[in-house]
Amino acid sequence: MSKSLFLVLVAFGPLLCSAFVGQGVPRSFVSQTSLNVGPLQKLTNKNEYNKVVEGLMQTKGLTREQAEKEYNAYLDNPNDYALQKGEAYYKSLGYKSLMEGVIGEAEKEGKGDEVRARIEDFQKKSKLKGLATISFFIALFFYYKLSYVPDVPLGGGL
Repeated sequence: MSKSLFLVLVAFGPLLCSAFVGQGVPRSFVSQTSLNVGPLQKLTNKNEYNKVVEGLMQTKGLTREQAEKEYNAYLDNPNDYALQKGEAYYKSLGYKSLMEGVIGEAEKEGKGDEVRARIEDFQKKSKLKGLATISFFIALFFYYKLSYVPDVPLGGGL
């Protein structure tokens, strides 16, 4: 039983701790865990894959190789792809980061305070969820330790 609990903690530990890691996590960490769905999509749904790649070639003026690389990056991890594109867009406008760009552009529209409040609310909720999850697993661990009685003789001898 203790081995299974240990394996669960080892498996989910990095996920639980990631809630407390700031922006210091390199983007390459996320990309290394990709499943390379692009080539799989190319084999299983060739017509749609080619249609999207050709559309990228026409709209963005990319070569086929560049368009395939772009679409494969999207298929591998759509969330990371969107974050990278958003960050690149705001950096091209002169902002230092994605969040600074979002707030800066919202301020131009007169919604800076509203966006800033939504971001702060989201960050508070995320931290609360992370703390609740970690607290649950710590409580589960202590419950297990307190309720599990090993079959060891009291005399200390074996």
